[in-house]
Amino acid sequence: MRLATDIARRSVTYGLFGIAIAAAPGFAADQHYVGEAYVSGGQIAYREEHWIYEVNGVPNRLVLYRCASGQPFARKLVKYVPDALAPDFDFVDGRDGYREGVRSRDGAREVYVQKSAQLPLRTAPLAFQEGAVIDAGFDAYVGRHWLELLGKHDLKVPFLVPARFAYLDVRLSGVSKSVVDGEPAMNLRMSIDAWFGFAMPSIDLTYLTAGPRLRRFQGIGNIRDSAGRNQSVRIEFPASLQLAPSVRDDIDAAAATPLVGRCTA
Repeated sequence: MRLATDIARRSVTYGLFGIAIAAAPGFAADQHYVGEAYVSGGQIAYREEHWIYEVNGVPNRLVLYRCASGQPFARKLVKYVPDALAPDFDFVDGRDGYREGVRSRDGAREVYVQKSAQLPLRTAPLAFQEGAVIDAGFDAYVGRHWLELLGKHDLKVPFLVPARFAYLDVRLSGVSKSVVDGEPAMNLRMSIDAWFGFAMPSIDLTYLTAGPRLRRFQGIGNIRDSAGRNQSVRIEFPASLQLAPSVRDDIDAAAATPLVGRCTA
């Protein structure tokens, strides 16, 4: 029993918890902002820089993950097709070559995972599941169900865990209303709705009511530390880190920026 719980916890933590941070602030074209991830003690573990833009009318999101020193070490590209809740995406970590994502090819979709640069890429057909959420589609899901969450209803949604090539049911609950930066906000809680859910840490999310827009994430993230362990982080998305929209050349340059193999001071 304990072994099964430990295995479930490792695989879910690796592939699910922390993905919600990709949702980050609001879903609209031409945005540019930064989030800062803190570990216990108040040190910055990394920063994530987001660009939201359109390509031929299709919303895209580019995220560049930077070391505390500013060096880019990971990248994610999200294309909000075929549905905003279940987009295609590609994530790669330059430190060890870990890669995962979902892609559409020849009228079909597949999930892929590469555990390191030394291991082969594994793929599998993406099974259809009604109402499922993939990666940054979580933000669109929150927006669509905002009134229910304000009413403190519990919602259950299947969430794709690429590392498991499967969906897991996630429970999202409206917990309490609050005020952050002088603006009304709602505190949400995300947890695993499964037999081993008692062994999994929950994720706490604070959304500003205007938007709604993610203001704070607190829980186990999907960005690992230098030892390869998923770390507990608090990620802040304050208004002061909302930047002016970038021109397309700048976005293309960020998408092509080489990733470092390790963070240095």
